[in-house]
Amino acid sequence: MAFERPFFEIGPKNHLRRPALERLARAAGDAARDHDITVILTVPTAMIAPIADLGTGVHVFAQDMALDPLGDSFGRVTAESLVDAGAVGVMLNHDANPLTPVQLRASIHRARDAGLHTIACAGSEAEALLVTADHPSIVLYEPPELIGTTGSGPREWIGRVTASVREVNPAVRAMHAGGVSTPEIARAIMAAGADGTGSTSGILTANDPLEATHHFIEAAREGWNLAHATPPSDTKNTIREKQK
Repeated sequence: MAFERPFFEIGPKNHLRRPALERLARAAGDAARDHDITVILTVPTAMIAPIADLGTGVHVFAQDMALDPLGDSFGRVTAESLVDAGAVGVMLNHDANPLTPVQLRASIHRARDAGLHTIACAGSEAEALLVTADHPSIVLYEPPELIGTTGSGPREWIGRVTASVREVNPAVRAMHAGGVSTPEIARAIMAAGADGTGSTSGILTANDPLEATHHFIEAAREGWNLAHATPPSDTKNTIREKQK
């Protein structure tokens, strides 16, 4: 299940009550349409249906999923219940909700069998490539030392890791984040070759989170355009080929 790129993910954790989350979803949906970019909003389980039912155009992901099949379990969030609530995917192995490698592998397969996309989080390059082999929709590589920071330094690993992910599985998208505190950082990450990026604290701590949402998403699209612009010489060659 290849996921559309470029994309931008917002994961508000449990910071927002429903009215604020709805406003965020609408702002993100508007920005997605304005800039022709896929936007993922990762929300608490109880908020999946309310946000999905708004029809804003954002792709609603769950923050967690149990491995339990349909049956006698109680208080567990099954993959099927996420689908029925309106989620199109689930984030797995988040830094605040880690899984063992065995659990992560099983969760990716369980979600895929139910028709859910998956974002599988990885804290090292080796882990990113290992989990890529399990066929998630997206691998999110976040160096632990960048999470929660203002990571404005160079990220020379983006091109290397993205290329390695594609070698292992061309259908898996490479997302890079951690310390994405400004739109400029989001733009630089995408320009360096990422398929997607995302921000939580950069948006939620802004003076105007809804305006910030638009600026971050716009910057991500600009970065993607920079990375995928056709050089003038290539454009001329393409025109010549078409004229032959």
